[in-house]
Amino acid sequence: MFRGQFLGTLRSRMSFLLFGALMWLSAGSAQQSTAAKPVVRPCADSWSDSGSQRKKDRPKGSTKKGHQETGACIELAFSALDIQEYLQSYARTRQWKISESGLTEDSWTFSLELDKDEFLRDTTEDSNKKRVEWTGGTVRVHVNTVQLPDGYSRTIVRGSFRGYGRSVDQFAAQKEYWELDSNNNLENSLVSVMRTHFTAISSAEIPHAGISPRISRAKP
Repeated sequence: MFRGQFLGTLRSRMSFLLFGALMWLSAGSAQQSTAAKPVVRPCADSWSDSGSQRKKDRPKGSTKKGHQETGACIELAFSALDIQEYLQSYARTRQWKISESGLTEDSWTFSLELDKDEFLRDTTEDSNKKRVEWTGGTVRVHVNTVQLPDGYSRTIVRGSFRGYGRSVDQFAAQKEYWELDSNNNLENSLVSVMRTHFTAISSAEIPHAGISPRISRAKP
C-alpha cells in the first residue's frame, strides 16, 4: 500500500517537473524568436504600386507626362511617429533649405533647394541632354509612413525635381523651369540614413518585440 502511494507521488512529481521544463523551454524559444526579429527588412515588391500618390501630389501647373516612377522604401520595427521625427531632426542637423513644409504624424512633404551640383547629382542623365545652363533646382520630397499589422512601419520616399536655368538653344522657348526625373540618389540616401540610425538605436537598447520605445524629439 505504502509502496503504491510512494510510486503515485513520485509519478506526480515527475509529471510536474516535466511540465515545468517544457514550459521553460517554450518561453525560452519565444524569447529567442523575439530577440531575433530584425529591426530592418526590405519592402515587398508591391510597394511601388503606390506611385499614384506621387502623381497626385505633383505641383499645380505641371503638364509633363510620362515621368518614370521612382522612389525608395524601407520597413522598420519602429513607430511611424518615431521615423518621421527622426527624419525632421536629421534635416535640421543638415541645415537643409526647406520651404512649403507640410507635416502629419505619418507623413512629411517639403520642398528642398538644391545648388547646381546637387541638382545634377540627384537627377537622371536627361538633365545633361537638354542644352540648358543650369543654375540650380528644387525637389519636392514626399515621405509617407504606414503602420503595418505585424508591428513594422513602411516608409516610402519619393522626389519630384525642377531645374532652373537658361536654354542655350536660340530657337527654343525659354522656360521658368524644367521637370526632371530622379535617379533615386536622394531617396536611397534617406533610406540608408534611416537604416543606419534605427539599427544603431536597436543595438543600444534591450531587445524589444514589435514597436520600440519612443525616441525623444531632437531640439532644433
